[in-house]
Amino acid sequence: MVGKIIVGWTIITFSYFLTMFAMFTLYRIIFKEPIDYNWDLSGTFAGIPLLIIPYILAGIYSNQTFVNKRYGALWVSIIPVISERLLIYLIGYLLVLAGGDGSMNGITTMMFIRGEAAPYYTYTYIICGVISVLICLIVASYKPKVNQLLR
Repeated sequence: MVGKIIVGWTIITFSYFLTMFAMFTLYRIIFKEPIDYNWDLSGTFAGIPLLIIPYILAGIYSNQTFVNKRYGALWVSIIPVISERLLIYLIGYLLVLAGGDGSMNGITTMMFIRGEAAPYYTYTYIICGVISVLICLIVASYKPKVNQLLR
């Protein structure tokens, strides 16, 4: 059981970074500007897929792997949601304490994180982690209705 959960975490991690790379690349191609130039637009453009895509894939994995699909999906999704948000904040906080990348007058940890690495990282993104867990649970508990085709 623990091995299956770790594989689920790995799926979320790889799909998260792949989605982030794709969204950052697409943003530059579509809008012809760096991802950290317009925080609201780039944050929405990158943040929504990061809330959805890795957890759909984790839900599919949980549906095909676990006997108790909802329980497996819960453990596969909730730990990465919590740890990702805490880890980004902790790294940003430590970098702000270390002086960041120059003048840090009036710069908060959230502003530093959004400006330097993750424009999608807002309080809304943090709270919407609940949606990611729900997406994983819904996808994991999906059962195709094959019997209706036979009637």
